[in-house]
Amino acid sequence: MDFKLPVWVSNYVGNEKNCRYPHECEAYDADTLKKCFSKDHVFIKFKDNYRSDENFMYADVLVLDCDNTHSDDPDDWYTPEEIAKYFPMTRYITYTSRNNMKQKGDRAPRPRFHVIFFVERITDSQTYKNLFTLIREYFPHFDSGAKDAARFFFGNPETEIYISEGSINLSQFLNVDTFVKMESKIYQGRRNDQLFASTLASMTRYGVGEEAKDWFTLQANRCEPPLDDKELRLIWRQCKKYYLKISKSPNYVAPAVYNGKIDPIWSEPIPFSASLKELFPVDALPAPIADYVRAVSESTQTPVDMAGALSLAVISTCMQGKFLVRGKADWFEPVNTYVLAIAPPSERKSAVQKLMLRPINEYETDYNRENAGRVETSRMQKRILERRQKAIEDQMAKGKATQEEFDKIVDEVTQFEEVTPMHIYVDDITTEKLVSVLSANKGRAAIISTEGGIFDTLAGIYTKNVNIDVMLKGYSGDPIRVDRIGRDSESILNPALTVLLMAQPNVVSEVLSNTTFRGRGLTARFLYCMPDSYVGTRKFNSHPIDDDITHRYSHLVKDMLDDEYTGEPEVITLSPNADKLLAAFAEEIEPKLVKEYAEISDWVGKLVGNTLRIAGLLCRASTTREHDFLDVSEPLEISGDTMGNAIRLGRYFLNHAQAAYSVLPEDRANHDAMVILDMIRERKLTMFDRREAMRNCRKFKTVAVIQPILDFLEDYGYIAQIPDINKPKTGRPPLPKYAVNPYVYVD
Repeated sequence: MDFKLPVWVSNYVGNEKNCRYPHECEAYDADTLKKCFSKDHVFIKFKDNYRSDENFMYADVLVLDCDNTHSDDPDDWYTPEEIAKYFPMTRYITYTSRNNMKQKGDRAPRPRFHVIFFVERITDSQTYKNLFTLIREYFPHFDSGAKDAARFFFGNPETEIYISEGSINLSQFLNVDTFVKMESKIYQGRRNDQLFASTLASMTRYGVGEEAKDWFTLQANRCEPPLDDKELRLIWRQCKKYYLKISKSPNYVAPAVYNGKIDPIWSEPIPFSASLKELFPVDALPAPIADYVRAVSESTQTPVDMAGALSLAVISTCMQGKFLVRGKADWFEPVNTYVLAIAPPSERKSAVQKLMLRPINEYETDYNRENAGRVETSRMQKRILERRQKAIEDQMAKGKATQEEFDKIVDEVTQFEEVTPMHIYVDDITTEKLVSVLSANKGRAAIISTEGGIFDTLAGIYTKNVNIDVMLKGYSGDPIRVDRIGRDSESILNPALTVLLMAQPNVVSEVLSNTTFRGRGLTARFLYCMPDSYVGTRKFNSHPIDDDITHRYSHLVKDMLDDEYTGEPEVITLSPNADKLLAAFAEEIEPKLVKEYAEISDWVGKLVGNTLRIAGLLCRASTTREHDFLDVSEPLEISGDTMGNAIRLGRYFLNHAQAAYSVLPEDRANHDAMVILDMIRERKLTMFDRREAMRNCRKFKTVAVIQPILDFLEDYGYIAQIPDINKPKTGRPPLPKYAVNPYVYVD
């Protein structure tokens, strides 16, 4: 097999801490391959030859591991030559790893080797990872843990090379029918694999339709002996499932183009959705919380995003005011968060909130029941003290009280601390009352509601004035000082406010359209969660939440509530690895503020700080302190893994913030574009001009209104303006004419 394989080589053998691969080695036969593989190496071109996911530039091969860990029976082990059975006609190279035929842990010696598949050039790390996942689903005996796009391979001077001849690369294997010229019979031992691969190729050519079914039947009839109907149905279902994944690959060629029904000059249009909403990364949460979030999602039949986002607000409510996270020597972030979950009516928001807040409500109820006597005693003492104070004031005014009696009552009043019932969070509240609640609770408060009514309050529904200062300062921890006629002065030096709201999309639309809210940075402080609806697919007989899962979640939440508030927050620090990850994330985000994220730069500008807050929440929630047994707790330090999980959550909220900000009323391009596309399909147009579009779409009254929508459709590839080669040099220019992309008619 003729090939040229670039390999980037380091100066070391077995150095897992090294990230630099400065030497490019080009292999073209077994000898040069063995030379390249003698030292630690990579198959990906990295920026500045520094290995990291962010530095991924391109790769011309996909490398997988076959360690034969699926069975301890030697008869079940795969050899380099057998890979060809599952990837017929595909070019690949294998070379043995350093643990080949060696004892590893409790596993006996067995063949262990790397498989190099040639592919069409891949220029981003996510595509590389996606392709790995697809291939492993087809052949699950490749190592599942070796899909890192920044992975390196240990050098092995004793490696053994095997080169498999083939006429196509892996990308072509996924897209081209390679099975037409196979032998007339498919014999036992190869039936399932060959029928699967052959049918998959036919789907690539024909799609999942009658032609593909006919091909499947034809190939099934070649099997000797025949497969039973049950097994055939299983293979067909597996092919359909895998084809769906392949069709999303960047190198995929649609059947309409493949079969010549669409001119290759046309490419598939870009979907209108600017970004697909990501699923909440539940595994980024500490195990007791992650398990409970999944269980709540199953029990209530709601998206896991909803309970997942609420869990961060729950942790924030437990920790606020008690902790700070140190990002740098002079940068400290509080750990309170603002979370806004967006969902239409009938999405069971109340049910999810009730389950997530249950430990907080139980904690508050138990505390108030146990301290009811102290609270009532304190009230009585306060009333008595107030009466004595009034009496001394009267006597002092009449000259009947001594200075000693006056000073004594002053000391008693100033030193008296009232014991009040515990109120961990509030719901419907005005901004003035919120200041009082913060003052009474030593600067801490939480607003938790299944509605967005607080925004009406902030917008001035009661006072006719927009008043959001307490929300702004409660997030950042800036001092709050209130001096007004008719009210006692209130001063809160270090406020910590947590906000959890579950609002409907129309409410969020109004909030994001409020120029004051956005101009002063209120909307930028929220973490947005906008899950897809489950309405219409929910099961009635869902699994209830396991008691053990509930107990572990409840125990952890109450353990965090038990953390003592001393007035001097405990500082959570970063480990060296966490510091590096946060710095890299910040450097990745910063240049995008003026380009990719320019429209929501106000929100993204706070993302790194919010990510640091999330890391602090995850750090504390990853441990229990058992306050009844330990007097001194170990200092909290954010590990690299915890920071990595926080960054994953930060990326999730970034994705959903983009979705949330698209609900602005003025963002109508998608809807208007669909009006024109529906008109095109209804009239089966292949070409039209602007006047025809205006005549058939009455909502567009003027050229100034419709032209931006036509430009939008052209930018996204649904239509293309036809150049007018006979355009007159003088006079009025002719109407622009547009050709319709045939993909518009493809299902």
